[in-house]
Amino acid sequence: MSESWLTPSDIAEKLSSHISSGFLLPVKVRGTVILDRQRGYYRLSDGKAGITLNTENSLALPLGVEVEIDGVLIANLFCKEDVSMVYPAINVNSYKVLDEDKEREFQKRLAEVEALLKGRNHYGFWETFSRLLMEKKAVKVGLIHGNSAQVWQDFISAFRSAAGEYADRIEFVRFESSLADGELAKSIEETAKSGVHAVFLLRGGGPQEELARIGGLESLLAVIRLDIPFYTAIGHSFDRMVSLMGKVSDGNFATPSIAGQELGRLVRIMSELEGLEDKTKNTQIELRLTQQQLEQQLKELLSLREQLNLKEQQLQEYFTLKEQLKQQPPEPPKAIPTWVWVLLGALGLIILLLLLLK
Repeated sequence: MSESWLTPSDIAEKLSSHISSGFLLPVKVRGTVILDRQRGYYRLSDGKAGITLNTENSLALPLGVEVEIDGVLIANLFCKEDVSMVYPAINVNSYKVLDEDKEREFQKRLAEVEALLKGRNHYGFWETFSRLLMEKKAVKVGLIHGNSAQVWQDFISAFRSAAGEYADRIEFVRFESSLADGELAKSIEETAKSGVHAVFLLRGGGPQEELARIGGLESLLAVIRLDIPFYTAIGHSFDRMVSLMGKVSDGNFATPSIAGQELGRLVRIMSELEGLEDKTKNTQIELRLTQQQLEQQLKELLSLREQLNLKEQQLQEYFTLKEQLKQQPPEPPKAIPTWVWVLLGALGLIILLLLLLK
């Protein structure tokens, strides 16, 4: 008798099949549609929990809208190398928007936001901070984060680790706020009055339903009116409001840690480049001084060479004259003139007479 055995995959499939066979329940469910962009599927959320929505490829659900789903509750199987799980899902047959007037109003205001967005200046991340770091010794950066949030610590820790000895080039100003639309809009407006040079909106990981509830139209308008760079680091989000927040911002980062790390890396690179420029300028100055010294020494050497040439010429003339003198025969002694002899004889007679007279 052969031994019968199963694999973990066999067990997961049998469990899923067993649950599904007795767990096909027609349902009508109300909630807000969100999209998990990482995994590529819809979910229905009430702000506390979310459930997966299985849809036909041709069916596109409206994101961020409250709907009523008509479908069938089933069990979905999820398997990976190290884990298997069965979780509830809804096969969507149809849906209807619960408040069509509200949705039409939202779309109207959204069109206004997109029209205003066309006139907003765009501040690229590297371009903006490169310019700020060249213009200023210290750059003030505002951090907007949720109440009692620790994400700002993750941001600054990653920043300091990447920036190293240049971390003091950035001064951080924190703005603690609820991430609900009205309060978030006020916090964004406060940053504009605080004198910061750029702003980051931070939100760490957490329940996807929480991430789906960041800001709103008022917050979007506040960002558009903000005349300084605005960047988001709000985790893996998928709600249409979060997507729009990313659209109106000047740059988006997957997490606060990644945003802090990128800012720190930019600060280090720019600071090291400035250091190299200073060293290059100092080297150029030293080279110019050295060149001037060499030119002066060259002038002195040329002057000395001229003097040596003159001495050499004089010596050459001396030796030439000496040679010429050696080659000439000595002149014979000249004869003493007769008048000298007569004069000497006369003097001798006078002396003799004087002696005789005595």
